[in-house]
Amino acid sequence: MLGSTISGLATGTLLGLLGGGGSIIAVPILVYGLGLEAKAAIGTSLIIVGLASLLAAWTHYRKHAVVVSTAIIFGATGGIGSFAGSRLAQLIPDSVQLILFAVVMAFVAQLMLRHKHSSIPADGDEVKTALPVVLLAGLGAGLLTGLIGVGGGFIIVPALTILLRMPLRKAIGTSLLVIGMNSMIGAISYASRLSLNLSILPFAVATLAAAPLAGGLAHYVPQEKLKLSFSISLLVLSAWMLAKQVFH
Repeated sequence: MLGSTISGLATGTLLGLLGGGGSIIAVPILVYGLGLEAKAAIGTSLIIVGLASLLAAWTHYRKHAVVVSTAIIFGATGGIGSFAGSRLAQLIPDSVQLILFAVVMAFVAQLMLRHKHSSIPADGDEVKTALPVVLLAGLGAGLLTGLIGVGGGFIIVPALTILLRMPLRKAIGTSLLVIGMNSMIGAISYASRLSLNLSILPFAVATLAAAPLAGGLAHYVPQEKLKLSFSISLLVLSAWMLAKQVFH
């Protein structure tokens, strides 16, 4: 129970601080720590992380750090991608889903290690020019959400900062709102596989409690140092997951 609670606190904290990353550790915890089968873990993660994201987004919104109109654009295409990905996931074996998850995890880690975000304020003309690319990014983020349970914040945040020239703090808050919408849509197709195991409860409560609190702290914590430690942790966890699936 203590381990489940600590894991939930870590998941919610990452989600609130970075605008993503919660799902990327939630699924391995639910599978390897709490014993859920992959599809049940993904569906459960989508609901928990989705609700936590919405709570954290509200915290950012109160600090004027959520661009709702942009979130709606991402959410529209992301919702389509999320539903399509979750339907496709029903045709894929659990082991393949977990391998895909580990590969995406490694990609996310390298992306975060190599990329520097811009904090130049958004410009209307630049948003208009980048709109087709933004729509594709939203679709891709949604597809990953439904397919392997990843919220897509690692796609959404860079897209907002690079393509729309949005400040990082606002990109994080906006990303959380999009993740919340995508996750809840993606969870629909996993409804029949969801687990009511009470061992999940401490993890869920801790995640939901930590996310909005961390969302408030996000405006004071050095983002680059946090991303560095998170990226290294992801690389280690990815290697462990791949080894466990390949040599199982």
